Amino acid sequence: MKYFILVFAICFAGAVQAQEIIKGIVVDSATFSPLPYVSVQVKNKSRGSTTDTQGNFSVMATQQDTLIFSLLGYESLEYPLTDYEASVIRMAERTTLLKTITIDDTRLDNPYEGLFDDQNAARLKARIPFYYSKARKDKIKAGRWRDENLRVQTYIDVVVNNPETKAGLMKRFSLSEDEYYTILTKFNETHYNVMYYLTAAELTSFLNRFFESQKVK
Repeated sequence: MKYFILVFAICFAGAVQAQEIIKGIVVDSATFSPLPYVSVQVKNKSRGSTTDTQGNFSVMATQQDTLIFSLLGYESLEYPLTDYEASVIRMAERTTLLKTITIDDTRLDNPYEGLFDDQNAARLKARIPFYYSKARKDKIKAGRWRDENLRVQTYIDVVVNNPETKAGLMKRFSLSEDEYYTILTKFNETHYNVMYYLTAAELTSFLNRFFESQKVK
């Protein structure tokens, strides 16, 4: 009897944690217009996606997960998936009072330009004193290697290890595989001083903006 209960509990736990494709559409809460390029991230996980031009999204998650929706100019929204059914997610526009500013027609290709200059400069200048012992130098090098791996981990999770990112960008912008890698290479070459500092949601949004700018050209 105990064995049966244990097996049942394990099976039940596995069923509860089973992943499924979560689908829905994200719209403006006031106008109900579809919102494209909304970052859809599974909270505390590396999985995520973005909405298409019609506001549709799909992402792998469980009913124990929470989705985080974020888009520049809108209030971020956390949506628990308990008993979730495909539905309309409404996002409220963020109201911000600004001082008078002058706007020109230059497109801001990189909103993070210069934001991490100090960190990059400090990382490049960090040298190990020549008079340290070999053991101490090796220890410092090992620590820096670990720090560097952690710094690039988000990029690896979102771009390298998540096939949904590649598939989503190729589908959204009608790209061949060669075109995808050509644009991604340009992104890496242009923004290597920025992309490793971003969160998964920021990196996903930044990639979409960059790919869109390349297709417009």
